[in-house]
Amino acid sequence: MTDDVIPLGSAAGMAAALAAREVSARELGVHALQEAERWQPVTNAFSQLWAEEALAAADAVDRAGPDEERPLAGVPVVVKDLFDIAGHETSGCCAAYAGRVAFEDAPTIRRVRDAGLVMIGKANQHELAAGGTNLVSACGATRNPWDPARMTGGSSGGSAAAVGAGVVPWALGSDTGGSIRIPSSFCGTVGLKPTTGALPLDGMLPLAPSLDTPGPIAATVLDAWTLYAVLADQPIRHPTRDWLLRRPDKPFRIGVPVPFMLETLHPEAAGAVADLAAVLKSAGMQVKPIDGRGLEDARDLWGLVCFPEFAEAHPELRDPEARALVAPSVAVWMERGEAMTADERHRAALRREEVGRWFHERLAVVDALLVPTTVYPAPRADQTVVELAEEVSVEVDQVGPGFLTCAANLAGVPALTLPVRWTADGLPIGATLVGGDGGEETIARIAMRWEAASGFVPRRPPLPAIATG
Repeated sequence: MTDDVIPLGSAAGMAAALAAREVSARELGVHALQEAERWQPVTNAFSQLWAEEALAAADAVDRAGPDEERPLAGVPVVVKDLFDIAGHETSGCCAAYAGRVAFEDAPTIRRVRDAGLVMIGKANQHELAAGGTNLVSACGATRNPWDPARMTGGSSGGSAAAVGAGVVPWALGSDTGGSIRIPSSFCGTVGLKPTTGALPLDGMLPLAPSLDTPGPIAATVLDAWTLYAVLADQPIRHPTRDWLLRRPDKPFRIGVPVPFMLETLHPEAAGAVADLAAVLKSAGMQVKPIDGRGLEDARDLWGLVCFPEFAEAHPELRDPEARALVAPSVAVWMERGEAMTADERHRAALRREEVGRWFHERLAVVDALLVPTTVYPAPRADQTVVELAEEVSVEVDQVGPGFLTCAANLAGVPALTLPVRWTADGLPIGATLVGGDGGEETIARIAMRWEAASGFVPRRPPLPAIATG
């Protein structure tokens, strides 16, 4: 894949078209807003849309003209509801925080604004980011653009649905236990969870601060990397694949942990890992199985770390009247956190350190780990049990969408999920590359080579008849 075939549906393609004056920022903004309105009855991806404000920002970009210092100016973007944007409500899609208007931008939003990106609105999310389905929200459930009867995953489900439907080429999400990677797997997008601590958390409604991180959801690896660079306040050049495709001094080494947290996966999830491994091998990388044992308790451990931090992060919701406005499933997380003892938290912290060592020891001898993103493709919204194999099934509320993703959050390492496979039912499912601390560039380079070797081009679903007729 070369630069001359970067699709216009990508942020890089839009930036190139803007620089060549083949399209205006207003035209891109109008198109994004129209697509948002068309898809909203299908996906319910948006909690807020700001047509007038977005087009005013686009007009300002057009008046200024192409700017080498701001090569992304004019490209539309969507922001998850938990980020503060001055003058707009930040509720985290929780009724208890309705009317909570931000007075200033979060640092990440200032960087988005400084880059000239045109924010068209806020994306729906799982309430307070406390869940992996996006079925629980004061703004209503989010639905999958590939099949509206199925969940998007969460908690950044609205962001992934907007990108997955082609409304925008990228969106800002957050990831505490998989909230970028889960919906990216279910909606057919690229999702990057950065190294914990790499990006500021100020101005972002917390779930668990020691696990939280902002991050991008995007149409392509290049787009994901470029939006990450914006969020990290790194110098932005005109987006190009050249630097990502530079040949390393030696082949990248990829370790495939076997088994990874769970003995049995859905065949499509296992197939996604095998597909990605095969393409990476064909691109000249060393891919080998490694011992994956030792993380079997990671999902339970994640709850022991997350729940008390969640309860502490929202003192306003201890008030009975406010707590009554929180969804029951979300309130349960807080109640579990409030009930934990100091001794339980201490033991969890010690075990968390062991999980971190598990990743660091393996990543000391390979450049990345290749793991499944989700145990299964997107379930139906009303589905309670998923069959993984003959006579092997799991309950969705026990082995949830985030069962496999939470371990990377405990370790704090970066992880990048890729839309590797489409199932016989036409559903996307991803596989994930995990890197060492600060290894975002390494896993992006590996992923870009997958894109080049596989001939990957973003796929977008047709608008269902429910919205067209």
